[in-house]
Amino acid sequence: MTTDCELTMLLVGDVFVRREEPPSIMQYVGEMLRGADFTLGNLEGAFADSGFPMPKGASFRFNFQTGAKNMSAIEAAGFDAMSVANNHCLDFGYDALFETLGHLDRLGIAHAGSGRNKAEAYAPAIVERQGCRLALLAYTSVFSLGWEALDQRPGLAVIHARTAYEPPQRIAEHPGSPPIIRTWALPEDKQQLAEDIARARTQADLVVCSFHWGVSERYTKLTDYQVEVGHHAIESGADLVFGHHPHLLQAVEVYKGRPIFYSLGNFAFDIRRPELFDQETIIVRCKIRDRRITTVEYLPAWSDDDYLNPRVLDLKEGQRIVKMIEERSRAFGTRFVEAGDAMRLVLE
Repeated sequence: MTTDCELTMLLVGDVFVRREEPPSIMQYVGEMLRGADFTLGNLEGAFADSGFPMPKGASFRFNFQTGAKNMSAIEAAGFDAMSVANNHCLDFGYDALFETLGHLDRLGIAHAGSGRNKAEAYAPAIVERQGCRLALLAYTSVFSLGWEALDQRPGLAVIHARTAYEPPQRIAEHPGSPPIIRTWALPEDKQQLAEDIARARTQADLVVCSFHWGVSERYTKLTDYQVEVGHHAIESGADLVFGHHPHLLQAVEVYKGRPIFYSLGNFAFDIRRPELFDQETIIVRCKIRDRRITTVEYLPAWSDDDYLNPRVLDLKEGQRIVKMIEERSRAFGTRFVEAGDAMRLVLE
């Protein structure tokens, strides 16, 4: 039975830490994150001292691994559950993945999205606070072939997406015109997602779905399958959807009265690549009462220029981020109102 008190849930995007004093990356936001009842994010890459680089197409330039000591930053931030379904979790093989999961277990941080077999990878992470149980399900659509978890093989929980390139109608008049890009999710994976959400609802009061999806490297547009899968998750019973991987902020949608944050961008990301990664980010803050999400809002935030340490901005300082999200969400007709230190979504 839940209590009638108000609980707080915070959601952030990609987290990757690689520095001499790992907790310092959370110095401006740690108190806020620790103060929430539920704090969720995406753990990008292996936090381990074991393993070897795995082949990834033409090069190894994006094999992410950081030493196990950097897990102290995750501990310092007080994360309660993390997605471990992304295209870098297996960059250094199964040993590094298992070590990473072991560190999370040791710290009491629940995790979803990868495991020693399919059942473990697709199982929800369950966190309970003051009688309210929250389930986190996590999936990736960007990964190297063969990284999918099977019944007898370790790996990731995945939503396969397919791509087709269609010539525009006037291609004969305009040779060289860019193609129309169509993407869609495999029906069997959508069915798996629906079953996972239904199962999670029997174990928890709230179900949050995390998806590593979309196109990275400064691509602000949504792919068809992101919208398709996000809508399907809500239709299947998810209370909230949040995404990551593009390394920048994407649109926010309210679908059937429930929020979809298509990409929260980088949150605490210790790689300086301004040509690829944005420093703008947000922290999503939800209020929970009587086992349901009652308000959803976001705080604009920024990774500072010197050390990439995230910090919250007030609405005046963060006006550029507010306008960015409004512009990128315009196609969905999403409405926001100022609410103290945050921008609140109009859910009705």
